[in-house]
Amino acid sequence: MKELPMSFSTDSIGKSLLRTSVLTVALAVCSSAAQAAPNQQDQSGEPTADAFGTISKKIVHPLADWVLTMNPFGNPNAVPAGIQPPAGSTAPATSPISYHTGPVMTSLSKVVVIWYGNWNQSNSSDTPVGQQIIRDALYGLSQVISGSSTYTNYAGITTTATSSQLSNYYQTDKSSVTQVSAETIEEHPQPTSSTYGGKTLTDAYVLKLVKTYASANGASPDPNAIYLVLSSSDIAESSGFLSRYCGWHTYATVGTTPVKYAFIGNPKKRLSSCSYQTTASPNNNPGVDAMTSVIAHELMEAVTDPQLNAWYNANGQENGDMCAWTFGSNQTLLANGSYYNVTLPTSSTSSGNYLLQRALASTNSACYINADGPQQ
Repeated sequence: MKELPMSFSTDSIGKSLLRTSVLTVALAVCSSAAQAAPNQQDQSGEPTADAFGTISKKIVHPLADWVLTMNPFGNPNAVPAGIQPPAGSTAPATSPISYHTGPVMTSLSKVVVIWYGNWNQSNSSDTPVGQQIIRDALYGLSQVISGSSTYTNYAGITTTATSSQLSNYYQTDKSSVTQVSAETIEEHPQPTSSTYGGKTLTDAYVLKLVKTYASANGASPDPNAIYLVLSSSDIAESSGFLSRYCGWHTYATVGTTPVKYAFIGNPKKRLSSCSYQTTASPNNNPGVDAMTSVIAHELMEAVTDPQLNAWYNANGQENGDMCAWTFGSNQTLLANGSYYNVTLPTSSTSSGNYLLQRALASTNSACYINADGPQQ
């Protein structure tokens, strides 16, 4: 596996395959710039963990670009409400996304959520209410809304192939992606356990969690599912959560099944690393609201590049990377000082508001928050 040199580019939408073991504390201060460097995708072999439990062949969600300008010794959450998140450029990317012959997910049966850690805390974030925000977002992202004026349609999910951005992410036989999330959500609470590293997950422990629940009770893993390990804010991830990334996705062959999975943690301990809204948010839970955008990012990448050999550009960026930390011009300021750009149907109430990063249209490599307009 080719080792790539460390770079200190400040390109906020870049992202790379992680190819190093755990960084030292000194390097971690500068690592948000390092992980933004454009790298080539490495397609050699199955993703495996090294001696430190780090899986190098994974795609990470970059840190927020503004963390580079903040005092590393200051309050990581001292960002005032009312600062509008960046809209981002409406121009096509200079390095367009293209297809590299690998499979996409043409069917998504369910999203399997593994709640790792303590999700019943008194910190107003890792709570059952916080979990419901995520359930509602997953449900809303699964819905097909055609011609609706009620909801902003994230990622252009429509019933008409000609107007759907997702339908243009195809595979060799020309069958294509049809959805970014699933209405069926299977949940598994997993309290902090030494079996999985206690309060410090490694990438290998994340995979162990996925294997445990993908094969629970002797079942075979579902090739059409996406497994999400969502950790509470008291859990660390040794390969760089909050110092190098906000989340990541990859796959593993379990038996003979390629299992697609992702890790996303609650960034409450250092919100400025993974959110533009640190004091207020659309659902009054900045940590969990930040997770919803990272989840949308990882789901979009998982369905369009599930085995890291389908859709990405010459810099190794997947579609989520190419629109990361941009939220479009159609943003609404709420009374609590936070912004939202997407309204989706939910499973528990009529609708919910979210601040989700934009999604990439494969036809022109430009970013959109929805395809019914289209809104940029």
